[in-house]
Amino acid sequence: MELLFLTALLAFSPLALSCYSPESCASCYWDNYTFWGKDIGDRKPVASLEECVKLCRSVDGCVAVSYTAPSKHCWFKDTVHGDTEFSISGVTSVCMSCLIRRPFGNRCVQRDREFVGGDITSKQGVPSLEMCVDLCTEVHGCVAVTYSRIGGKCYFKRKRYGDYQRKNYGYDSAFIFCDQSSDSLEVDSSN
Repeated sequence: MELLFLTALLAFSPLALSCYSPESCASCYWDNYTFWGKDIGDRKPVASLEECVKLCRSVDGCVAVSYTAPSKHCWFKDTVHGDTEFSISGVTSVCMSCLIRRPFGNRCVQRDREFVGGDITSKQGVPSLEMCVDLCTEVHGCVAVTYSRIGGKCYFKRKRYGDYQRKNYGYDSAFIFCDQSSDSLEVDSSN
């Protein structure tokens, strides 16, 4: 059942499934479970779970969803698993980290571009942009990063573009949830 859902989910959008560990992929999709609490918003009616997941990508800080099929209600979460998870019929929950499109070599990375503001926290001594992205998946509410190649500092963002963006040599920025239908940016090193 889990494999069927993920196959169907990948069919609606050009996502590439990327698992950071076998443990995280085993718990990405929760059929008949809700992630209770840690709501940052909701939308109703939402036609399907796939649409709920798609909407989550546009909500700052959304890292998980719970979708109630009978009422077509989508709940956006800023913490994986909410406060707790428990079994409830008709609800499906998804951890967005399992649906991450790797940002390397596609439209998700902006070279020499800094997302300014919208910081959650930062970490010094990170060896690469890829590691910065991996660390972001463990930071509550992180949806994008800016990485300083000079000094190896990673800035974790609660907003996809921070408060604004600017050209800045030595900084690369990346989205954590990247969908070519919603992110039309090529790897960008211009203005």
